Amino acid sequence: MKKNLFSTLAVITFSTAFSQTTPVTTLVKDGEISVVAGMTAAKFKNSTIEKDEHVTLEKQNGFDFSFEYSKYVANRIGFGIGVGASTYKQEYFERGLFILSNQVDKDGTTYDRWVKSDISYTDKLTYLNIPISMHLLLGKSPRYYGFIDAGIINGFLISQLHTESGSKEAMSRYPTQYNNLFILSQNDPNYGDITTAVSKKDEERYKFYNMSVHLAVGIAASMTDRLFLKVKPFLNYGFSDITGPDNKDKDYENILGQTSKYTKTSLFSAGIDIGFAFNL
Repeated sequence: MKKNLFSTLAVITFSTAFSQTTPVTTLVKDGEISVVAGMTAAKFKNSTIEKDEHVTLEKQNGFDFSFEYSKYVANRIGFGIGVGASTYKQEYFERGLFILSNQVDKDGTTYDRWVKSDISYTDKLTYLNIPISMHLLLGKSPRYYGFIDAGIINGFLISQLHTESGSKEAMSRYPTQYNNLFILSQNDPNYGDITTAVSKKDEERYKFYNMSVHLAVGIAASMTDRLFLKVKPFLNYGFSDITGPDNKDKDYENILGQTSKYTKTSLFSAGIDIGFAFNL
């Protein structure tokens, strides 16, 4: 009797232990909440500024944050909506001595226009984002899996600032009857030669709404049965023109006073977001 009882208890104990320690062999994902963030490389894409040889672009960066809920179908395909924020910052400069040759003043005299510049420009934008995306899971392991995300990000501008600071000095170099002797005219407002201090702040330069296409390919690794660490390289490709109505139809003028049609400004960012996903 005792032997049969001990045998029965041993079978029950072994069965219970085996059922608790045997790992799940297939990834099960019905729903997911994810939180990711990271630094980004940001770009204000404007072909007119990019083609301006007098401009030096520097320090294009930003920050990205996203909180998202996703619902999955058959553990493979998910659809998500979320809320997030992103920032974009760009600095560019016009520094140096720039020359525009063979100009004609109001008296019909030919001269070379010189502009000595030390001007800095800064743009800072912050958006509240509503991402809508589709997810495709790669692999079935419960320990790690790959994923592809694609969708759109609806961005709503919550703060913006464009600043210009520095100075520029316009000069005119006139030839003389001697080959190596020139006359340099400075600070003559009648001929456009004057030193100007630049200090400008614009808080209505950009449009309120921006739409971007979002694409990401990443990997997630399990920390517990439901909690995963996510690493998410991504690209956001903006196709909206974010130029505000006050600046959209204005011509672009370079440091030498030459004008050209102002082309649209769109936003791009790329980076690696890192965060967590929790399986529901």
